[in-house]
Amino acid sequence: MLIQNAIILWNYLYLSQLLASKASLEERKLMINFMQRGSILIWQHINMQGEYDFTKYAHNQNSFDVRKIMALKAA
Repeated sequence: MLIQNAIILWNYLYLSQLLASKASLEERKLMINFMQRGSILIWQHINMQGEYDFTKYAHNQNSFDVRKIMALKAA
């Protein structure tokens, strides 16, 4: 259950970041429309078998911009 919750959290953060990066309201509405027809429970992009090395992501420049994501709530 912990892994499932982590996947759901990752998916929400990723989609929220993508939504926050859209400049126009029309793009956001279109993306929300697509998201409503999908599922947040997808996991095909997760490697369930394999070796994970989290050290290489320590210097990742593509981290989530939480302030931008939280600003979506106010908009």
